[in-house]
Amino acid sequence: MGFSLIASAAILAVTLFMAVEIITGSLLPTIEGINTSYGELKDRLSNQMHTDIAITQVSRAIDGLSYEYTIMVQNTGSVTLTTAKFALLFNGTAYPATCSSACLYPDNHCNFTAINIPGGGTMRIKIITENGIADYYTYTP
Repeated sequence: MGFSLIASAAILAVTLFMAVEIITGSLLPTIEGINTSYGELKDRLSNQMHTDIAITQVSRAIDGLSYEYTIMVQNTGSVTLTTAKFALLFNGTAYPATCSSACLYPDNHCNFTAINIPGGGTMRIKIITENGIADYYTYTP
């Protein structure tokens, strides 16, 4: 009877040790990943709170059957923005655009140029930054 009690205690101890090893081996990296995600979320929210833009001027030129728009954007926030990550929409449809500079620094302007924009009349222009902050402008010729 004494040996079976020792053997069963040893089996339970080894099983408990293996269970703790498995749990901590998978749980600790998960907790570390969650902590990293919360840090990135905090940084992203801080950038969003400090990002703001304003469309200051829009001009349009006729290019055959379509139009070429030049949009001047001012960074009124305190975060430097990468202009390659901006999205430009005309009446809800995205169009590619080129920018006069790679970065838009606080209190500076840059010009976006979009070509081959069909249609005339009133255009609702929306520019979206890399942080999701947007500004609208209604252009009426």
